[in-house]
Amino acid sequence: MDTMSLLIAVPLVLAIIYVAIRLPMAIGSNLRTGHWFRRQLAKDLDQLRLSRMLRYLGIDEARYLHEQKAVDIKNHMRKCDTCDAKNECDEVLQAPAPSSEPGLGFCANIDDLKTIQKPSEQQPDTQR
Repeated sequence: MDTMSLLIAVPLVLAIIYVAIRLPMAIGSNLRTGHWFRRQLAKDLDQLRLSRMLRYLGIDEARYLHEQKAVDIKNHMRKCDTCDAKNECDEVLQAPAPSSEPGLGFCANIDDLKTIQKPSEQQPDTQR
């Protein structure tokens, strides 16, 4: 191997080693940050009526946090926090879940929550 090839090969090998070490570290850091962000989102959600509304509608909170986009969750939380119908919401949420659904038109998030409540029709049926 001549000197020029060696001068090119050594930095390339060092760069590959650096990337091979640094990439898993960066991925791990991003995963930890993502988990922390989702935990904070869950903590913030628990402080709002939205959390009780999810349970009232039978939506699993963990699934909601996992499947919905963070920007949509934040939007739902903002709408819930600034809602003018909090007294009406409290009345509905304090009652046990009825067999027939009461009018929830006062809820600023009800349209989005209804689409989340329905089972996904995009998943293939694996029971066949």
